[in-house]
Amino acid sequence: MTRSSWGTKTKITKNKWRIRWCEWDGLNRVRRSKTLYPCTSREADDELRRLWQLHHLPPNERVIPCPTFSQCWYEWYLPELNSRVEKGELADNTRKLYVTQWAAHIEKRWEKTALDKVDVNEYQLWLKTLKPSVAKLSNITVGNLVTCAKLHGVKGIYFKDVAYKMPKNDKTPNSELEVYTLPELHQLLKEVEGKRYESNCILMGIGSCRVGEASAAGVDDISFERYNGHTYAVYDLHRQFGFNSQGFMTLKTKDSYRPIVIPEPWSLRLREIIAERRAEGELYLVDRGTGYPYDRSTLNQFWRKDFKNGDITVRYLPMKNLRNTWATAMLWKYNVPAQMVDKMMGHAAKNILGKNYDRPDKQMFIEAVDRAYFGN
Repeated sequence: MTRSSWGTKTKITKNKWRIRWCEWDGLNRVRRSKTLYPCTSREADDELRRLWQLHHLPPNERVIPCPTFSQCWYEWYLPELNSRVEKGELADNTRKLYVTQWAAHIEKRWEKTALDKVDVNEYQLWLKTLKPSVAKLSNITVGNLVTCAKLHGVKGIYFKDVAYKMPKNDKTPNSELEVYTLPELHQLLKEVEGKRYESNCILMGIGSCRVGEASAAGVDDISFERYNGHTYAVYDLHRQFGFNSQGFMTLKTKDSYRPIVIPEPWSLRLREIIAERRAEGELYLVDRGTGYPYDRSTLNQFWRKDFKNGDITVRYLPMKNLRNTWATAMLWKYNVPAQMVDKMMGHAAKNILGKNYDRPDKQMFIEAVDRAYFGN
């Protein structure tokens, strides 16, 4: 087959080409064009040949050419991610995570490599150059690319069939893995009283919130319920506040939408904080005075500064570890079943029971917390 039958290419400037071809859309032959940059003459020919194989032959005779990483990402996988976000099937934060892995780590190493030409040894060596967490996420993203290509009919991709050895974390204990004891947590909550981020500490250490989930709490998002002689603060969690200029964002997964139940005495303290914010005309519990909450980065700076200055005397752990502390206490101190803890933390369900049948309402959350703290 001569090259001219694939289509035409026109040089625009150095390393910049415009290619044109025809394809069958199911009813008519339609003309298409595409600008390639940076691109050599040979690469323009290769792309024309690929498009001809993809679109010119009848569907039952087509052999889908294997795309490069870059072609698969931009033509198939990225549009699929965007579409799933628009339909509500995927959290935008998850899409951004995949985009970050692609842009920062995958693209610069593999963009021009065809998916069926990846050498297993090279791929293994590449994974070992990455940090453990980055290697894990990058490997997942590459696996998604391979699956996407296979679903488009591409055959002959085998490098992901190998069980690769992932780089391991340093086993030296560090503060990222530690949690507060209950006495330390209760002491900390006394020492942060009056701090701008006090409500975050309560919602995380007593209620299971992530940092961004606690930061998004508005004065109208929290109601108060009486049960068994106790007052409970119930935070209607429906969004989170991001880093820096990200603003409000959807929650991590659909299971993250849940009521956050705070028992006494911290529920009474939350009521006082809300009254203070309303008196000042502020909308959020960690309002920065502009009608928006403080973002996660700023709150973490406040947190570290107060430890450094000695305002907080318990040992330093990252603010996010307050959530870990809550989970550990629920499991080991209050004997709450693991599946209930998962549900109260907003984790995505992993089994059939959790996915299809376990549907607790607000009252059930309150009753579970009441049993844990007061034994009722």
